[in-house]
Amino acid sequence: MATRAHAILAFLLVLIASARIVSTYTVLSHTMDEPEHFGAGMQWLRGEYTWDPSHPPIARVLAIIGPYLDGARYVDAPGSHAEGIALLGRGDHYDRTLALARMGILPLFWIASFAVFLWSRRAGGPVAAVIAVFLFTTIPPVLAHAGLVTTDMAATAFGIATFYASLWWSERPVRVRTIGFGVMLGLAALAKFSLLAYLPAAWLLLLIWRHPSLSSIRRHLGPLIAAAAIGLLVIWAGYRFSFDRIPAPDLFTGIRQLLQHNAAGHDSYVLGARHRTGVWYFFPVVLGIKTPLALLLLLAWALVRSRRRHLPVDAGACFAAGILLVAMMGRINIGVRHVLPIYGGLAVICAVAAADLMRERSPFRTLVIFALCAWQAISGARAHPDYLAYTNEIAGDHPENFVAESDLDWGQDMKLVAAFLERRGVKRVAFTPYCTSYLDAGREFPEVTPTNWYHPLPGWNIVSLSGLKVYDHPGWASGRTPLARIGRTHLAFYYP
Repeated sequence: MATRAHAILAFLLVLIASARIVSTYTVLSHTMDEPEHFGAGMQWLRGEYTWDPSHPPIARVLAIIGPYLDGARYVDAPGSHAEGIALLGRGDHYDRTLALARMGILPLFWIASFAVFLWSRRAGGPVAAVIAVFLFTTIPPVLAHAGLVTTDMAATAFGIATFYASLWWSERPVRVRTIGFGVMLGLAALAKFSLLAYLPAAWLLLLIWRHPSLSSIRRHLGPLIAAAAIGLLVIWAGYRFSFDRIPAPDLFTGIRQLLQHNAAGHDSYVLGARHRTGVWYFFPVVLGIKTPLALLLLLAWALVRSRRRHLPVDAGACFAAGILLVAMMGRINIGVRHVLPIYGGLAVICAVAAADLMRERSPFRTLVIFALCAWQAISGARAHPDYLAYTNEIAGDHPENFVAESDLDWGQDMKLVAAFLERRGVKRVAFTPYCTSYLDAGREFPEVTPTNWYHPLPGWNIVSLSGLKVYDHPGWASGRTPLARIGRTHLAFYYP
């Protein structure tokens, strides 16, 4: 009965988080990458997958199902982004299509939450399972990316679920578990290519930590090969059993494009500095800024307690460390979303230690744990509905001094900018949006003149913080005091 009650409580926590996510669908405008993802998903439904194969299809297909059932059809645009913009359209049609597409990502959030529940229950019991679900479902970056059409929540869901499946399988690699593990391996590869590096790194760290016997490794080898074969079949099915000299050629094209992107690097911004090829400390910094401060304090305490009391958190620690180490070696430093699965491991570590403490029946210490959980919940709730721009108390009122791009302004506040200008009766504005495609698909917006880099234009000038921080555009805005700040992502200047 107790276990059932804990499961019901965890279900209610996921339901509350889901309502918070859904409530953002029509408030936030589309972000830079969303049109490309469901544009590519529409092409997949048509039977091809040549547009931007650098991302696997599972999240894209889930996102396009809702709009397709609502009547959206392939429009044969010149590329996935143009296809997505055409599908979005304008006005009420835009809001409806965007909400339906984002709704397709919600099941991935449920899968991730369920995997966190199972993993933490296995490691620390039913109380730990509830605490882990609470922590996971109140992390603002998790809520943010669970409400957007990207591959990041797919990576989170199947990254956590596949790692948990590997733990479940390794205990007894019988046929049923081998099949389940194999299916999860395939789904992980169809979720995001980064998992092809993250998961092996986490498994390697766990093997080093546990150093199993040679006989145990031999006993698992055959079932592991079988699971890998099943995973390959699932991957091929995800690419519609396509064949051109090799099975699923778009898979290999996508991996090659991703490796080329990583080799070339990507423009990024962290701690007030711009970078062209990434820096090793990017992800530790953004995790420190984007993670609720209460969770960071709880994590530090949990690691100390777990080591002292030999709690079973080694898998969670290896999962988180493997992801972080691989990410730190990469040259694509765009945002915390690229290491989002790490929060599953952190939630498990904290929950196992907290549940262990509660078994001691120490009222004061238990109260401290509840206070930290309440702090996290309140900190995240204050960011509603723009969880994407959330930063913890370290960043204060100026998150742009620490982060930008998808950690702050990814174009999600274009509706907020439009409302600001409408209230002031603005008909023409100098503005270079970070997400320029909103002007082609979205709601009514004043006539836009591109921002001059050297000096402000007469009238209203709106500056995107991501454009300013990542690309130094416009150059004149640095150091000037704006007349107003629109949300957390845009600065408004007026010059008669």
